[in-house]
Amino acid sequence: MARYKIYDNKSDVITPVGETLTAEQWLNRYPWARMAKMIVGGGVINGSVALVFDDYVDMMRKAGCDFSNCTTDEEYLAAIEDFEDNPPVSNTVDDQTRIADALEDLVVMNMPDEN
Repeated sequence: MARYKIYDNKSDVITPVGETLTAEQWLNRYPWARMAKMIVGGGVINGSVALVFDDYVDMMRKAGCDFSNCTTDEEYLAAIEDFEDNPPVSNTVDDQTRIADALEDLVVMNMPDEN
């Protein structure tokens, strides 16, 4: 089952705390969904997220998600899910590793020469 779907502004919504809301109650809670596409959860608990589609796509694009082959909303959501499941591998070295490497270099540089 897909993690996300576009809300149809008609279906009931079940929240993580077990609250069941009609479409009207949900849209009263998130009135911006009347003016923009809303991403909701794709499972039984579809009220697990409430995201503005265009904003979330932009955020994921900036994070490195590739949407070059996407033409439909469902393809965008599938690309986001795949990106979240398989994040890009970072080649950056964390601060602790850099400090440890620098300290090791200092120790080696201060060792006496062997003659």
